[in-house]
Amino acid sequence: MAVEEYRERVKSEKRAAALAAAGEAFLRQGYDRTTLAQVAKAAGISTGTLFKHFPTKAALFGGIMEQLWEADPELRRPLPPAGNPVAGLTAIGHDYAGKLRQPRTAPLFRLIIAEAPRFPELGLALFQRGKAPYLDRLHAYLRSEITAGTMAVGDVPLAARQFLGMINDLIFWPTFFAADQSLNDAEVARVIDEAVLTLLGRYGRD
Repeated sequence: MAVEEYRERVKSEKRAAALAAAGEAFLRQGYDRTTLAQVAKAAGISTGTLFKHFPTKAALFGGIMEQLWEADPELRRPLPPAGNPVAGLTAIGHDYAGKLRQPRTAPLFRLIIAEAPRFPELGLALFQRGKAPYLDRLHAYLRSEITAGTMAVGDVPLAARQFLGMINDLIFWPTFFAADQSLNDAEVARVIDEAVLTLLGRYGRD
């Protein structure tokens, strides 16, 4: 068992090294000019080992999106039980805003926007292995509130996008285009509170 645990730890460390090296390479020189051989060398692993984890460059970028979003502890943190949508939506909103405000998020989005016309797989990786986990989590939570009778939502995916969109629009995109437009913690909290109130004003039940 100890040997198997050691092998799994080494495997995990090599995967993490590959993702770290790839992230730096993509941001420094772009998606097109980054090769798997460069990433393997920078990570200190063999090309064959890298191929075992990520057989294509698209899979490698998808791994970065997964690391950026899916692996977040926030996605594993239990939410408040259904019955108090203000508390649940506020928690989800803060988790999402925290990710949007992380230093690497905006640079990776800029890379995707710049390269997506030639490499559409980047946009696909962003959605399938990036934002989708947050949407899935929010869908499940909204359905739990519907079951509890606190919300009446006919189109759960639409309501989820409306909620995240209200947070994106004020917290992420202004900063994305102009760094001096960033909000402080109190302003972020106000944006989330207003998004919660707006969503419940449309879908909440007394």
